[in-house]
Amino acid sequence: MKGKRVFMFFAVSLMIIFAAGATWASNDVIKIGNIACLTGPLSTYGESHRNGVELAVEQANMNGGVLGKQIRLLNEDDQGDPVTGASAALKLIGQDNVLAIIGPIPSTIGMAVSSIVEDAGVPTVVTGTNPAITPDKHFVSRSCWTDDFQGVVMGRFCINELSAKTAAVLYDLGNDYAKSVAEVFIKTFEAEGGTVITVQTHPSQAVDFRAQLSIIKSKKPDVFFFSDFYNDANLIARQAKDLGIEAVFVGSDGWDSPELDLASLDGAYYCSHFSKEDPRTETRFFVDEYKKKYNAEPDLLAIMGYDAALMVIDGIRSAGKEDREAVADAIAKTNGLKAAQGDITLDENGDPTTLPAAILVVKDGKINYMKSYQPIQ
Repeated sequence: MKGKRVFMFFAVSLMIIFAAGATWASNDVIKIGNIACLTGPLSTYGESHRNGVELAVEQANMNGGVLGKQIRLLNEDDQGDPVTGASAALKLIGQDNVLAIIGPIPSTIGMAVSSIVEDAGVPTVVTGTNPAITPDKHFVSRSCWTDDFQGVVMGRFCINELSAKTAAVLYDLGNDYAKSVAEVFIKTFEAEGGTVITVQTHPSQAVDFRAQLSIIKSKKPDVFFFSDFYNDANLIARQAKDLGIEAVFVGSDGWDSPELDLASLDGAYYCSHFSKEDPRTETRFFVDEYKKKYNAEPDLLAIMGYDAALMVIDGIRSAGKEDREAVADAIAKTNGLKAAQGDITLDENGDPTTLPAAILVVKDGKINYMKSYQPIQ
């Protein structure tokens, strides 16, 4: 049903988009749109994402802007909903006439928005990790590695570092992100010699996971992998602890949030796009500047939003003109861009091929860096 509603939004708005023509050019500013979940269940993600984007834009403007103009950032709230996200994209394109777009975050929304911006010819850098968002799209790139990478990383980590032989898996069946990560984890864990003894799913917005968790408990797995976002992960961890599941909890980058329940997830491992302990110059600069501006520690969405903005700004600068197709061409050629997560080089799908994954462990109320996995060649 949501897919049909997105299509209707898109179909009805095509004439508006193309009627707007090339009016994204402005005499005094360059307009860039940002789509993020600023309200709703994933609002901490959206706020961090917006903060990261705004920091990059502020830094660029303080250094003279781009093409001799200041950047004007227009934020839109997708509320964590694909239809609202699609509507936000259409507004930015057809009404606000932005030159480029950053976001959205959740892969389900990224899937909806990517088709719209591709058909409208608007360069967009998403921060969703589902591999299906970018292929066969010239105008869509991303500022982070994909679920294929993190699913492989966590599968190998469980086998090689935790010496796990059996695993149980739980994920949100209605979430493209959670499903994608879980599927790759399962494939990798079994390819590396482990056995996935049960795979459980739950509907989106579920609050009671005890039926699935009771089955998992009965299987006595070495590791319990759940790829939900932090809000669901918190509930799952609490209920799993209450039921007495003794497996090591393992997760993905969806856990990375200031609101992660560290007490319920004590002893758990997950991967993220960076570690605040990374000594790399660009990473340290980002962390220090973010803390200075917001008086808070950055999370993964802050750094992904920041790097997405760097990619767009660099693309506009490299294109040398306010032309959507030229900017998309320039972004697609990104090679060795010094960004906060690492040096970004894009492949033919517009996906970074050079960014590492950081393994983090929750211990005694803190999140500690354990090690990094380099891109799998």
